[in-house]
Amino acid sequence: MFAVLFVCIKGEDMETYNYEWQTAKEIYEHRCDKKFFKHWGKASLNDMIGEQSLEQYEKAHELWLKLKDAFNKEAKTYKPNSYNSKLGSVGQVEEREVLRSQWWEYLKGNTYGNYGILTLIIEILHHGEQLKTGKILFGS
Repeated sequence: MFAVLFVCIKGEDMETYNYEWQTAKEIYEHRCDKKFFKHWGKASLNDMIGEQSLEQYEKAHELWLKLKDAFNKEAKTYKPNSYNSKLGSVGQVEEREVLRSQWWEYLKGNTYGNYGILTLIIEILHHGEQLKTGKILFGS
């Protein structure tokens, strides 16, 4: 535990994470960087979720890409008052909250691995991100 904390301390600069890490390898390489994560606060990924393997980040990233694609496709037919979103979307098209258990089931998240770890990685890295069809928010 102490070794991980020691390795992850990189100074006092607290830049805001702005969705700039685009690949699983890039995310993994920056997992110890202290950043201000919107909706999460100041920390590193390791501080928030503990040391995870590159494989966990790859699985989370693969699942994220599927979720992002499904979110953008859903915008074409999404109607806020119909409550029939397979992702559990609520809110307006341009700013939708997706419900964790629904999008996980719809995308067959269990085939990727641990629900708690993978959803946490995705939510920390992508909550509030502006996608092609709107801003994605995460709810429970």
